[in-house]
Amino acid sequence: MKRFLMRLSVLLSLLVLTGCLAEDYDVGVPRAYLHADDRLRSGPMQLTEANVTWSSSSGHVTETIQDIEEFGLSQETTTVSLNQPAYLEFEENEENGGDIWTNPEITASLWKDGEETKLELTDAREFRFPQSEGNYALAVEFIDRDNTAQYAGNIVIEETPAQKAGELPKYTFMEMPSITKVNSEDPSGVVFDHIYSEVCWNDCSFNSGYDISDVHAGDVEEGDSIVVDWGMMEPQPSEVVLIEIDSDGEEVSEEIGSSDSSSITIDIVEQDFGKQYAIQYLWQDGEKLIGQSSLNFKLK
Repeated sequence: MKRFLMRLSVLLSLLVLTGCLAEDYDVGVPRAYLHADDRLRSGPMQLTEANVTWSSSSGHVTETIQDIEEFGLSQETTTVSLNQPAYLEFEENEENGGDIWTNPEITASLWKDGEETKLELTDAREFRFPQSEGNYALAVEFIDRDNTAQYAGNIVIEETPAQKAGELPKYTFMEMPSITKVNSEDPSGVVFDHIYSEVCWNDCSFNSGYDISDVHAGDVEEGDSIVVDWGMMEPQPSEVVLIEIDSDGEEVSEEIGSSDSSSITIDIVEQDFGKQYAIQYLWQDGEKLIGQSSLNFKLK
């Protein structure tokens, strides 16, 4: 009797497992969504399937679009601002089974007048729209093993009323400077401990300078280099000031960065241990300060 029950239990387990596998394999073309904080839309925009070659236990789907730019521009419009952040989301088709995507390759680009502009996606499928105004066709490709799905959308990039009035983009829309520690073991660099914060933004009339942040010190050794890069910031700051701070929180020195440079490199020597630095980024409209942010880091 025990042997019979054991065999029955194994058989039921196999049936359940087989059912789960069958359900997981029953995956159709995923749905794609663009999250872009559209001023005219409260939720994400679902992108439209374009060129598709997709096989599953549900069947085979093939769709062909000859001109992705023309097709994209025929879709419902989504309006975004210059340099606005956005991200892509993919969901399993609810009419099919479970999600069995292994490690899909996802790319995105914008098309305008026959020219393609590739968008740089992070691992979280985040990106920023470019600084150029215009009407673009968005093309997104999702490749999972032998299955390929392309999606299209209609994007209008334009300045917001605030940007037209000479204001900076929203602070949260701005790229942050990067700071890395470089040495022989990590020639490509690793992120170094720091604090990056807003001092004032689009209203600096009450700006009284900046507060020195209590930042966690990062480990360094003689021969390391600390590289700070703000080349990805748009618009670029009008002025960059490197301030050295002693252990009592007092300014020791102040150096204005070169106007044609978008990075600073500090080559570490023993005398640098314990030093703290504050890099001030200033945006000006003529003589008027319209934005300021601060990057603080400390060496240990």
